Amino acid sequence: MWRECRAVVSAGGVSLALAVLPAARDAHAGVAPAPSADSAHAARESGATPAGDGARGPAPIALPGPVDTTRTLGPIVLPRTPGRAAGSGDTLAAHAAPRVVDYLWVVRTSLLDPAEVPRIVAAAESLGARGLLVQVVGRGDAYYRSDLLPRAEALADSRAAAPDFDPLGALVLAGHAAGLEVHAWMNCMLVWSAPTRPTDPRHVVNAHPEWIARSRDGRRLSEYGERERRRLHLEGVFLAPGHPGVRHWLAGVAREIATRYAVDGIHLDYIRQPVVPIGFDPTTRARFALETGIDPQRLRWMAGPGRLHADSLWADFQRAQVTATVREVRDSLERVRPGLALSAAVLADTLAARRDNDQAWTDWLRTGLIDRAFTMCYAPTAQVVFDQLASVAGEFRESGRVTPGFAVYNTTPSRVAEEIQAARTLGFPTLALYSYDSLQQNAGYAPALRGRLDGRATDTQP
Repeated sequence: MWRECRAVVSAGGVSLALAVLPAARDAHAGVAPAPSADSAHAARESGATPAGDGARGPAPIALPGPVDTTRTLGPIVLPRTPGRAAGSGDTLAAHAAPRVVDYLWVVRTSLLDPAEVPRIVAAAESLGARGLLVQVVGRGDAYYRSDLLPRAEALADSRAAAPDFDPLGALVLAGHAAGLEVHAWMNCMLVWSAPTRPTDPRHVVNAHPEWIARSRDGRRLSEYGERERRRLHLEGVFLAPGHPGVRHWLAGVAREIATRYAVDGIHLDYIRQPVVPIGFDPTTRARFALETGIDPQRLRWMAGPGRLHADSLWADFQRAQVTATVREVRDSLERVRPGLALSAAVLADTLAARRDNDQAWTDWLRTGLIDRAFTMCYAPTAQVVFDQLASVAGEFRESGRVTPGFAVYNTTPSRVAEEIQAARTLGFPTLALYSYDSLQQNAGYAPALRGRLDGRATDTQP
C-alpha cells in the first residue's frame, strides 16, 4: 500500500529573517550503537566528551544581555528583517532548488574546519531546505564560544581550525545570509561517550559527579566500562534529571546560546532517560521518598497491589523529572528571548518514549512546552517507519508541529524517498533529514534521492 503513495507537497513551515551573531566572549564525541531510535544520533557521531569523578564546581554563571541582532561582525552589518520563530507557520521564502526536505541535521564532526561552513549551507540549499539543526553541544562540551562549557576536545585539537574559530557563529552568519534558519542543537542528558575520560576539569562529569545518574546497584554510569555499555545498549554517561542542579545547568546553557547568538531556535536532543533504569542517586531517591514515603531502592522487595501502586508512582515521578527539565529550559528562554522556538528530537515510537525513556513528548506539544517535535524515524524497516508516521498523523500533522526525520546512514535513497512520499501523503508539512554528514560520505546519495522523488530514478541507482 505504502509503495503506491505519491508525494503531496504541502506549503508550510517557517522562514526566519536575517540575523547576525553578536560579539561573543572566549571559552573553551566513539559511541556504542544502541537499538533505541535516538541512539542513531550517537552511533553516527564520533568525537570525544568528558566523563568522570571530580569535586570542583564551576564559577557562578554570569550571562550576557539580550542578543543584538544588528551587531557588527568585522566590516559586515546584517540587520534583522521581519520574521517569526520556527513553528509559527510563516510561509517559506522560495529557495532556488525544489524542496526535498525542510531541515538538515549537522553533526558536530562537520564543525572542525571553517571550510566546511559554505559546503553545509550549499547542501541545505541544494535540498531546498529552510533550516539547519547544528550540533553545538556535543557531550557536555561546546562548539561555540561558551563560558559554561569547555571547548570540545576535537575542536581544540583540529589542525584546520584556528583557536578562535567559532562554528556556531560562522554558521549563523552564513546560514542567515543564505536565508536559512539556524537552530542550536544541544545534547542534554548524554554528556560523555568516549572510552577515555575528559581532560578538562570544568567538564560537567568532572565538576559535578553528584549529577551523574546512578543505576540500581548504586554505580554512577561513568563507572561502566565500554564493553558493559555495549551489552546494555547504553550510549554513554547520562545525567540525573531528578537533580535540580542538572536542570538549572541545562537551562543556563540554552540561555547562554540564545543571548549570545541570533539563533532561530534551540533544539534539544537526548532529552530523556537511558534504557538502563536510573534514578538511584541520593538526591533523586530522597526527593521521591519525601514525596511518597517510599525509597525507590526498596521497590523490588515490595509485592502485591502496593508494589503496583509504588511502581506507578515511581514511573510518573521519573517522567516528571524529564518534563521539568524541558520546562526550566523553556522558562529560561522566555525570560531572555520571548518567542524563541524550542524543539526536540524525540523517539518516534510514542509508547516506548513514554514507558522506557520517560520522554512524554506528546504532552510537551499539547501543553506548549515545545514548539515542534522532530521524530527520529530511523528504523531500518520501512513498515515500522510508516506505522510511526501514521500513529501521530491524526493529532499533529496539520499543525506542522511534528516534523518527521529520516535517516540517510542506514538505508537507500529509494527507501528514504518512499518515506518522504508517505509523510507528504499523510499531510506532514515539514520534513527533516539525518544528516549532512552522511550525505557527504556518499556524494551520489542526494542526487539519487532527488531523482527518486522526481520519478527519474532507474533501478541501477543506489
